[in-house]
Formats: sequence, C-alpha cells, structure tokens
Amino acid sequence: MMRTLIQSLLCASLLLTAMPAFADVKNIDYQFREVEISGQGPSAEQAIQNCEELALASALKELIQTDQEQEKLKPVLLKMLAQRDKYLKRLKILGKGTTAEGGRYYKILYQVNLAQMRQELEASGVILSAQELREELHTPVIAAYYKDPRENGPYAQWALERVNHFLLAHDFHVVDAQVWRALSQDDALLTESHADLQQLSRLMALKARADVYLEIEIAPEVVGKSGEFTYIQSPVSVKAYESSSGEPFITKIYQRLNRKGEPEALAIKGNLDVTAKAVLEESIAGAMPLVLNDLTQFWKQNLAQGQQYALHFDLPPDKLARLLPELKLLVKQLESKDDVLMVRYPGMLGDLADAIEESLGGKCHLKLKTFNLGKAWFEEK
Repeated sequence: MMRTLIQSLLCASLLLTAMPAFADVKNIDYQFREVEISGQGPSAEQAIQNCEELALASALKELIQTDQEQEKLKPVLLKMLAQRDKYLKRLKILGKGTTAEGGRYYKILYQVNLAQMRQELEASGVILSAQELREELHTPVIAAYYKDPRENGPYAQWALERVNHFLLAHDFHVVDAQVWRALSQDDALLTESHADLQQLSRLMALKARADVYLEIEIAPEVVGKSGEFTYIQSPVSVKAYESSSGEPFITKIYQRLNRKGEPEALAIKGNLDVTAKAVLEESIAGAMPLVLNDLTQFWKQNLAQGQQYALHFDLPPDKLARLLPELKLLVKQLESKDDVLMVRYPGMLGDLADAIEESLGGKCHLKLKTFNLGKAWFEEK
C-alpha cells in the first residue's frame, strides 16, 4: 500500500493540480507554512506516514511551478520523502480514530519549512535560484500604482514604496515611484486624452518600458474593538496586466492569514489616522509573498517566452487555417481568443509584423494593414 502511495505522489496530477480539501496550505510567511492533513492506513504508523507524505506533496505544489520542474523533481522525490523529517514539524494531532475497514485515520497539523525545501530543490537543479532566473530568463520590469495611475497622495506613495521594496528584494526590476509620478504629471496630453484608467495605466506602463503593471488597492475594515485596541482586516486587491497586450493575468484579493488559515486582524492601538501607514504596510507585507509566488510562476511559464501581442487576420477561415502552422514557426506561443490570435514573441511587434510579411506574405497573399499598442491587423493583398 505504501509503495502505491509513493507512486501516486510521483504523479503530475497530485503535484500540479488542485490538492484535496484536507491538504490546505496556510499563509504564514514565505519561509514556513502550516498545513492540516488527513490521512489513513491499515495501522497508526502507516496512517501517520500517509499524512507526512501528503503534507510534503502539498508544500511541493507551491514550489514546483512548471512541467519542466515537475519532470526534474521525479528523480529526487523519493529521497525527499525518505528525509521528510528535515522539512516537517508536527504541531498537533487534531483528530484520530478507526476507519470502517478497521484501519486508522489521523488529522494532523504540520509546519513545513519551505525555505529549506526551496534551497535543496535549487541545489538539486530542480528549480532555478534567483540568480539563475536572472541569468537564464528576461527579468520583467514591473510598474505598480495605487488604485488610480495618477494618484499621488501619501497613501499611494506609502503603498508603492512598500510594494517596490518587496519586489526589489526578490530580484524583480521595478519602475521607480518618482518616475511613475512624473509620467502622470508631466505628460498632460497622455493624462487628459484618456479617461479610461485601464488604458491610461497601460500607456504609462509602456512609456515607462514596463513589461507588467500592477494595480493595488487596500480596503481596511474594522472588525472589532477591545479597550484601546481596534482590530482591522485589510484585503489587498491586485490586478496584474501585461503591458504589450493589456491582458490581465492576475485578478485576485490577497490577505494575510493567521495560523488557523483565517483572515488575520491587525490590533491597532490609538488613533487610526495616525497608524494608517502601519496598517497599509502590514497589509502589503502579508499579501506580497502570495503575489510574488503568482508573479514568479507566470514569469517562468509565460513571460520568459516573450511579450504577448494580439494579431487580427482579415482572411477567410480556410486561408487562416492554412496560415496557422506557418505562423507557429515564427512565435513561441499561440492561442486563439475571441477571434484574435494571441502570440508570444521575443521582440518588438514591428519586428514580428515584418517577419510575418516576409515569411507568409507571398504564400498567403498577406499584407500588414496597421499595428498599434500590441495589436496588429493583417489583410489579403
């Protein structure tokens, strides 16, 4: 039975798809996680071993982010399972009993040392270190703003400083907050001619030469009071877009969780106006490790292939179908979305348009009509 369990842990479906409800990874910080695991076996010893292996698998799900990393993990996974005591600390047995078949089941709370697991996975060549990521992949430049891209108040400045500091500490490139503010203040034509905030954000990000732009918003909410203390929960709303195409890839609400996996309330003493900066900084500190994980995964799986562009072809369906195999040879990724071809290309859109005309123009009687802001339109000659 145990051999079957270990083999199942090697399967891709367990490591890279959604874990069962009993393996819920908690957000403590980006070095440690707490997980509640339920497992069973023919004996108490085997049920506990089942729990330990499932706890390890649930933590690996966060660290193993690509198909390539998954394949590299397989040769070292059995060793990690055998040495799981290095990564797991049992905090509490939450429940135990006897199954209907006469076996045993346990529900156990573990603390997982993600930092040590990450270090050993890097040493084994399963995942890339931060330095290797910089050397092998194009590190994206990220621009962040608070709610409105033109906002320049103290709250926005504090938020940007905190977000940028965290991104810089984790080896991302960022657009300096002062540079971002200068874009919104000095380019009156850019600001006044675009009422659409999302479009304005994208134009400013392109002008700042950012690959990605983040819209941050925090909504503190008082959830209780006790004596001099006010308890506040602060969900952090994050929207992340690719500048080249304007396509969103993150639209989530992040929040620091306590050790029970519940939204954590900050205890603030005194006047809330005075401590607003502390509330904001603590909120972002709790959310950014989760944001960083999503950014890194998207970077490795998608941004490393190049910038994303939208291609429109005014062609009959049969001609477009004949064009697709040739087009796939010119780009890194290609997918159809709402009658538009979304592609990734390691260069500028103008260069891609030239390559398409040179390679496909004669075969498909194709010519470029126009291109602008990450989109290109092609038509028959």
